[in-house]
Amino acid sequence: MGTKTIQVNEAAPAGNVDERGQVTYLDADRLARKEKPDRPLFEPHPKGLGLKDRFWTRFSVRPWNYGAYAHAFHFLRNQLWRTAHPDTVGGKLVRNVLMMPNAQKGSSGGTVFNLNVDLSDKQGSVVVPIDLVKQAIDKADYIGGMNRCLCRTANKCEHYPADLGCLFLGKSGQAVVKHRIAREFTKEEAYARVDRAAELGLVCLSLWVEIEQIVWGLKNDEMTDMVEICFCCPCCCTALNLCKDTTPDVRARFTPSGFTATIDQDTCIGCKSCIDTRCPQDALHVGAGGKVTVDQEVCFGCGYCKGACPTGAIAIRQTMPMRAGMHEYMLKESRIDLAVDGYPGAHLP
Repeated sequence: MGTKTIQVNEAAPAGNVDERGQVTYLDADRLARKEKPDRPLFEPHPKGLGLKDRFWTRFSVRPWNYGAYAHAFHFLRNQLWRTAHPDTVGGKLVRNVLMMPNAQKGSSGGTVFNLNVDLSDKQGSVVVPIDLVKQAIDKADYIGGMNRCLCRTANKCEHYPADLGCLFLGKSGQAVVKHRIAREFTKEEAYARVDRAAELGLVCLSLWVEIEQIVWGLKNDEMTDMVEICFCCPCCCTALNLCKDTTPDVRARFTPSGFTATIDQDTCIGCKSCIDTRCPQDALHVGAGGKVTVDQEVCFGCGYCKGACPTGAIAIRQTMPMRAGMHEYMLKESRIDLAVDGYPGAHLP
């Protein structure tokens, strides 16, 4: 698939977004800063805790306990604010439950693949995040489509359909289908789910969350096969609400696929409607003259601010180069060697 995007200019001065919100070059240095080359690759516990294989695979989410898990997810969402206070007993407890005690421990994280992005400043054939999502689906040997979104079910979402659940690829897809909380999808059905999520304005997150081994009932040696593609709403998604309520070290686990928000300073009227949406990454700030600015280092381009802007001053544009596929994002940024994009896992960097 060919591209005609903005030329990467590594020698250009800092700040690749001008006052009009136009991107002057793709910031390769910022993309590189999101990599963690010194962190060792994630290794599953070989036989390890054992209990997870023999116990949790039996008591993971099933039709008979789905309601109980929904209540647990709802309770957890209401406790996420505690992670912003890591020195308290409650903060430590919630962080440990999430297996995200600090910035150094754990590999949990995710990449935002914006399904609807502004291409008004590009011409010709371009690769956009939705293409990489469909690329991963295309290369998957098995796809499981959740019957319901656990987050939207748990929080009784009034804005988005609960039947638009996550997709799981490979062995993780087989696991959720075996547990009867999903069914096998054809590639065409999976593409259609992605397109439906795009039409609804949902955010796509490719997630790998270690604690979800328990939720989905994966065996220890299947953890690098846990490829989860979520379609997230701002009101109910546990990951997005975690970002809203936590500290920068946890937010840094969630990164853009190359697209972030930009603001036209001439069009911005300083109404702060975008700030009122509570940016998940705390990337919006009031700058000179009362106009809103975006911290490009932390923005992951979810687009919720764009939807709240009454003047159309905010766009979601490509500000960094994109990686080759979903596998490369997780490998370089979370140090997880996912069996996705044609890789069987154990793919050395």
